[in-house]
Amino acid sequence: MTQNIPLAIVLGVIASLCFATGATFQHDGIGKQFDESAESRTLTLKRVLSMVRNKHWLFGTAMILIGALLHLIGVNMAPVTVIQPVGILAVPFAVLLAARKNRTRPTRMMLVSIAIAVIGIVAFTWFSASSAATDTILDGRMILIASLLVFAVAAVFAVLGAKGPLGARCLAWATSGALIYGLATALMKTTLVAWERSDHLPITHFWANLAGCLACYAIGAWAIQQAYASGPAEIVVGCMTTIDPLTAVAFGLLVLGEGANIDLTAGIGMVVMGLLSALGVVLLSKYHPDAARAYEQAEANRLRNQSSGGPGATDTPEQPSQEGSTR
Repeated sequence: MTQNIPLAIVLGVIASLCFATGATFQHDGIGKQFDESAESRTLTLKRVLSMVRNKHWLFGTAMILIGALLHLIGVNMAPVTVIQPVGILAVPFAVLLAARKNRTRPTRMMLVSIAIAVIGIVAFTWFSASSAATDTILDGRMILIASLLVFAVAAVFAVLGAKGPLGARCLAWATSGALIYGLATALMKTTLVAWERSDHLPITHFWANLAGCLACYAIGAWAIQQAYASGPAEIVVGCMTTIDPLTAVAFGLLVLGEGANIDLTAGIGMVVMGLLSALGVVLLSKYHPDAARAYEQAEANRLRNQSSGGPGATDTPEQPSQEGSTR
């Protein structure tokens, strides 16, 4: 497909809005699967199947699929290093949607955290786009090794999401899912390129990349649903729109040859800005009122269950006040 970077960026912005809307509705649907006093909020197969009948979750899924389609078109019209970071716009979109739904105002630290993440990823995009190579190199061995490495790191975060401290589980699950989704985007690019070069490459290149891409989307979706069950949608969206593009861009630069034109200054700038955007997401997970409240409530439930000798207490602990005024 002919390169059209401006149109690809516009499609990326619309896809970000679709993703933020879908994330908000999916989070609402998953939240209905748990009691507020539940200590464990891990999605079981039974709960996953019950979500198929939830209208909020289904609408959210439809919006995410529409966003994914627009994103797919955009990725095929521009380098991964250009179009992928545009997804950071889903963070302010998600915060505004959540504020409207809950009739609350975002706290000052939430806004500061979002600003840090957005500034970091925008600067990261500028560094990557200014020197990105448009030609894509397909090396099956390198793609396989890099994919396995990403999966290994994602597995570590998945374990932290399942067994780690309560306050870190949402961030850990979201990071795991975002890593895999970032890999999915990169494999989507390799799949499209393999198809376009099918006259020169064995057809097995196309099918192998397509299978990997679909597997990533399935596994990533499972991890993200666990993240929605563990914390606020804004934290999940923040992780997705930061870790996801960082992973995809790193894959494009190091594995697909899109970093051939990057000099030392641009490389240092990308590393610094990438760390800055990740810091913004960590701060958002720390200062989001819903995340702090959920952690304190879950911790109170755990201590109460230990003192009573069983998991079935019925009293709901008093919820701590959260920063932010109600309109």
